[in-house]
Amino acid sequence: MNRRRFIAGTTAGIFLPVLPASGYSIEKTSETPYRYCAFIKYLQEQSHEQLAETLKTIGFDGAEVTVRQGGYISPEKAVDELPALAQVFEEYELSIDILTTDIVGPDSPHAQGIIDTAAQLGIQYYRMGFYRYDLESPIRPQLESFKPMVDEVAALNREAGVSAVYQNHSGGKYVGASFWDLVYLLENIPREEIGCIFDIRHAVAEGSGAWPVFYDIIKPHISALSAKDFCWQLKRESDERLSPVHCPLGEGQVDYDAFCDRFKQDFPEALITIHVEYLRNEGLEANIAALDRDFTALKAAMD
Repeated sequence: MNRRRFIAGTTAGIFLPVLPASGYSIEKTSETPYRYCAFIKYLQEQSHEQLAETLKTIGFDGAEVTVRQGGYISPEKAVDELPALAQVFEEYELSIDILTTDIVGPDSPHAQGIIDTAAQLGIQYYRMGFYRYDLESPIRPQLESFKPMVDEVAALNREAGVSAVYQNHSGGKYVGASFWDLVYLLENIPREEIGCIFDIRHAVAEGSGAWPVFYDIIKPHISALSAKDFCWQLKRESDERLSPVHCPLGEGQVDYDAFCDRFKQDFPEALITIHVEYLRNEGLEANIAALDRDFTALKAAMD
């Protein structure tokens, strides 16, 4: 543990999940061995105090806060606004567990400021932006071109004492959709520098019954879990093929009972972030109610 990480952890009450082969320990406000945070993408119209009150009322331990273009905090303002949000959260005994960012390399706009501020505040994780393939060009050379960027991000994190997490996302253009490429990028990088935030919704959408294979090969790199669900639907009446569409957790294609049984065996303690994205812009109250409902459904599956 370097000096910056020690200072951040002791001054900000850092929350870290215990995962296999990790020296981290977890401090949590709930009595369960898991920390639950909410992805706040559709709560962004709330003030810091309103957001904290919403999360505390539902029962979350913290938040996954968007710090990207169009996010709750814009990247250029992160240095000033993240400390203000962290102070309000501390008053409510909440934490900022993950920052959702567009960082894909050391030259990403405002990357250094975001990472340094996270370290100073004791925010352990930030979610990276996505690497994307040009499907009209050979894939392997593109993958090789991403490797130096990933290594440079790992070096930044090592120096700052924070960890990035890369989310698997379904779809051919996304690096990590089928996991073999993400394993290749992360194979020599400690999870404390860059890990995977495993998204079971996207794993099932991409691989259907093959999700246990995806889960197994990425398991050594998993730092956190992203929980949401989907069903197969026509997005538009003009569509000829079904697409994976977000739906309430537990009502879609993800077998949460089977997955959670396996996850609990492998990860006796972990950070779990709940994403409600099926209501989009249907209003604040509807999204708050959906977060409450999905949180209840997930806890039932985790019991």
